Amino acid sequence: MKLPSYLTMQPLQRITIWRRVVQLASLVLAGEWLAIGWLRCPFAVPFVSCTSCPLTDCPGRYLQIPVIIGLLASSLVSGRLFCGWACPMGLVEDLLSRLPRAKAFSARHFTTVDRSLKYLKYPLLLLVIYLVFALHEVAGRPYAYVVRSPSVFNVDAVRTAAALGASHYGIRLWVLAIVLALSVLVTRFWCRYLCPLGAILSVFNKVSLLTIQRQREDLPRCGEYPHECLQHTTPGTTDCVMCGECVQGCPRQLLHWTARLPSLPASPQEEALPRSKVG
Repeated sequence: MKLPSYLTMQPLQRITIWRRVVQLASLVLAGEWLAIGWLRCPFAVPFVSCTSCPLTDCPGRYLQIPVIIGLLASSLVSGRLFCGWACPMGLVEDLLSRLPRAKAFSARHFTTVDRSLKYLKYPLLLLVIYLVFALHEVAGRPYAYVVRSPSVFNVDAVRTAAALGASHYGIRLWVLAIVLALSVLVTRFWCRYLCPLGAILSVFNKVSLLTIQRQREDLPRCGEYPHECLQHTTPGTTDCVMCGECVQGCPRQLLHWTARLPSLPASPQEEALPRSKVG
């Protein structure tokens, strides 16, 4: 039985190399913001209140608005393209997925469990929305002081932040550790099951201008597909991150990028033509 490519060290596809370049550029731009959000953000829910945050050494203060505009634009054009091409957390998970893992999490019988767990991110999105309004609006921050350091990766600063008394610091550290550990076993564990942003962007997969479609829906599915997929899904679904690797990797070349264009109404001449009978 042939193993999926993410279980072997096969050469990267050309589109994967381009994805890595874009992901690395995004990590350089927003990596510090991502690290501070997980490890030292004074808000209960990181990455959502950056413009009013007192933590002046966080780049989220000037990155938040441009990122929101960019996310909205990319979502309208290509759905969850950000998740597959620019999310720094996605890059970390992609690299972890290259490590050896338990075969049980890549077997076919895992598909049913995987399909059910993907709905978790929607109630978690509702929980995040509640926490934003319940905690951020009542108290701008959990206490009147914050932790600053010369480097976001300063271990003492992270340890100090976790010990200051706000319970959500410890919760975030445990969530991050658990997610990274599970991402070794399950490809893109955070993106597939827990990411609130992914839950929001998934809606745009059904209305975005660009999508990935099968050329022939009547043909049987290839044995390697969709198990090659990062998200363990199929193109056009809400879980697809538009990475495009299935387009280049499909051995029958049945997948392609396409634009959703509004269908034009039939002309009066076409409506007047007699319809041919189907035998």
